[in-house]
Amino acid sequence: MLVTKEDDLSEALALVNSLKPRHVEVIKLRNTYRPDTRTYVRKGKLSELKNVVDGLSNNGYGSTKLVIYDTLYPRQVVNLMRELKVDVIDKIMLVLEIFALHAGSKEAKLQIEMARILHQLPLIREWVRRAKLRELPGFLGPGAYAIDKYYQHLKSRLSRIRRELNSLRSRRELERSKRRALGFPHIAITGYANTGKTTLFNKLVGECKPAGPEMFTTLTPKAKRAYMGGLTAIVVDTVGFVRNIPAEIVEAFYATLEEVSSSDLALLVLDSSEGVDAVLTKLRSSLSTLSRIGYVGKPIVIALNKIDLCSDRGRKVEDAVRSVLPDTYPWRWGVVRISALEEVNLDVLKEVVSDFVRKEKAGLRIEDRSQTREG
Repeated sequence: MLVTKEDDLSEALALVNSLKPRHVEVIKLRNTYRPDTRTYVRKGKLSELKNVVDGLSNNGYGSTKLVIYDTLYPRQVVNLMRELKVDVIDKIMLVLEIFALHAGSKEAKLQIEMARILHQLPLIREWVRRAKLRELPGFLGPGAYAIDKYYQHLKSRLSRIRRELNSLRSRRELERSKRRALGFPHIAITGYANTGKTTLFNKLVGECKPAGPEMFTTLTPKAKRAYMGGLTAIVVDTVGFVRNIPAEIVEAFYATLEEVSSSDLALLVLDSSEGVDAVLTKLRSSLSTLSRIGYVGKPIVIALNKIDLCSDRGRKVEDAVRSVLPDTYPWRWGVVRISALEEVNLDVLKEVVSDFVRKEKAGLRIEDRSQTREG
């Protein structure tokens, strides 16, 4: 079951379907819906959820999981589990479950485990509090003493993970320093999940890294040398964003996101086939996330990808993006319409990126921020 607000429906469905469920029952909420502080959904929706749970059980779907596409308070999770007798996960746990499907490196696995613990600790504290008030049994049944021991175990594990990630972060910083000492500027490919970032990375550097419609195929940064309009640079593919990226995920993936904040230029990829409103929403969200992770005062190039899927080759989306950028990003920016899959305008993109990097390195101001060339 999926409970989501109307604006988040497409993103929520894409994430849930990444887990390949047998069936997804969707319950939509108005964008102005005010969650109940006790159970998130109010009495009427709670009764509807109970009926859906009963219906799924009677139809032989077996175990049911409720996904609330929002950030839940621990008491809301506990109360929903008590009322519905099903597993309840929120937006953060959903994203982490998908991350776990694609985690291959030790760093990615540690980051996911850290985010899980950060998210679970408040839930366990709430369970401990209620167990002591005799409102709930001990955590998963082992009793109050075991609850406290489990809580302490998680805190100890969290400290060890942070030490290991800091070590990996120092190693990554050393690798960046060596590349910079050789004079290579760093270009970070960033943006929303499933916009074609890895496809663009493959085309720019001549690689064949896994890319597809699944969400979050990239969790650990990939870096490789590329030639950009006569400039030799290091291009880095990074983890994709989601709307209102949770603080736990930002902290856990700091070593990964640091590749963006320390880069010389951010190449922000947007899916222009999604339409003007969706693109502008994700543009603002991506710029907000870039600001949160410390990418400020440096140039950004917007790559409007998938123009091969647009009837007007993305011109309407480009005009809309240009109209909002002066107010949302006060530093240097450029816009290029491309199709990474069909290799349309990639030479133009390379020249624009090269021009920005050269002038940034030279400390010169680009007078016409919005100038874009198209082949």
